[in-house]
Amino acid sequence: MNIFWVTSEAIPYAKTGGLADVSGILPKKLAERGHQVTVFMPYYRQFIESKNLPYTDRIDQLTVPFGDHNELASLRVLKLSDSLTFLFLEYDRFYDRPRLYDWDGKEYDDNAERFIFFCRAAMETIMLLNLNPDVLHANDWHAALACVYLKSDLYRERKPFWNCRSILTIHNIGYQGIFPKENMQWTGLGWDYFNYTCLEYHDCINFLHGGIMTADMVNAVSETYAQEILTPEFGFTLDPSLRHCAARGKLRGILNGIDTEEWNPAKDALLPANFTAKDLSGKAVCKQALQAHFNLPQRAEVPLFATISRLAYQKGLDIFASGLEYLLRNFDFQFILIGSGDFSLESHFKYLATKYPDKFAVHIGYAPNPVSHLTEAGADFFIMPSRYEPCGLNQMYSMRCGTLPIVRHTGGLADTVVNLDNNEESATGFVFYDLTPEALNNTIVWAASIRQDAPAVFKKMIKHAMTADFSWDRTAGNYERMYQDAHQ
Repeated sequence: MNIFWVTSEAIPYAKTGGLADVSGILPKKLAERGHQVTVFMPYYRQFIESKNLPYTDRIDQLTVPFGDHNELASLRVLKLSDSLTFLFLEYDRFYDRPRLYDWDGKEYDDNAERFIFFCRAAMETIMLLNLNPDVLHANDWHAALACVYLKSDLYRERKPFWNCRSILTIHNIGYQGIFPKENMQWTGLGWDYFNYTCLEYHDCINFLHGGIMTADMVNAVSETYAQEILTPEFGFTLDPSLRHCAARGKLRGILNGIDTEEWNPAKDALLPANFTAKDLSGKAVCKQALQAHFNLPQRAEVPLFATISRLAYQKGLDIFASGLEYLLRNFDFQFILIGSGDFSLESHFKYLATKYPDKFAVHIGYAPNPVSHLTEAGADFFIMPSRYEPCGLNQMYSMRCGTLPIVRHTGGLADTVVNLDNNEESATGFVFYDLTPEALNNTIVWAASIRQDAPAVFKKMIKHAMTADFSWDRTAGNYERMYQDAHQ
């Protein structure tokens, strides 16, 4: 198939979250499976220019209708293989910013204009280059308007779109692209598109809602999350629209994968020692190096728990924070936390690190790649107490590195981690259900007791975790089937 992939971010060019990982890896896997893939994303000069990419072409005359006039933009063409091309939309007025979507905790005031322009430019690029895609694959709210455009009278009768079907992937339904209705003026669409079956939602524009209502297929990034978003608790007010979508057989759940080459402790050059499921001696070396890096006592026998996360409501780190001092005061455990976000959580964690310097280390900020790899490989356990988690990647990175995850039963965490309670012969981690400090603390203590008192079970769990299949090849096959079903 000819696939046109529309995304606001992709590794290694620009990243704020899991969307970038998917958009950097899955198109590559689809191309390797014989499809022709074009990835379309903004050119964020602040992030991309320094990479000195070997562009194969530059197209300077891309005309983009915007409101009641036209704007000129450019395309930077990066041909990575005969079947995979990245197109970067260069328009500095909108995309040369200090950060991708916000600054100093506040979203850019013109985000509606930025991503209306982005989606309209995607459609004009398809026409300019005569790409004739079979699939227009839009990701999250930033690209969702492209699904609306495909069904609109602006584009549906144009020849490049005659055989095109649209896919909308929801990576996190908590972010929807909701803006005042006055921004309709920039879309080029008539006010007849401002209704509940398209863009209107509570008298505002809702980009994600428009995409859900017009896409030929919608998918979420795990099977459990696809079911959760049908409920008021997890649907963030879009559950009625998603139930309508599901009733027509147009909602899927497809679990993300991970790069199993990057996250391979047997070959990872970022680790001080390599190891396999059969020989874990190198993991002990990594644990010692991790403790040393964070100035914790280098003790092999102490259970070491790690967390790498945004300090946000979604991630449930307030639950972890509420119960952490009890664990530090009463148990011989060590904890490492890397993350940033909520100021009160940052302050609390820094206070605990000062009070318990031999048991708790914290780094406020992002983890450089070598540190994140060392943390995933060196810890005994990885804690993810999320309120909701569309897919989650860290639990898969952890398992790949023989670090057993401690997770709440939600979204992709429920789909990837097999609880010890369920089956000792296939268990890969520890799962709790109630979102309370007591439930999390009890699970942490339980995990430590298994490591201490049932070492044979603990080692068996590590082996199961390290050999679980989280490859992108499995994921790519599921996307292929969805593409085919969209054409039925």
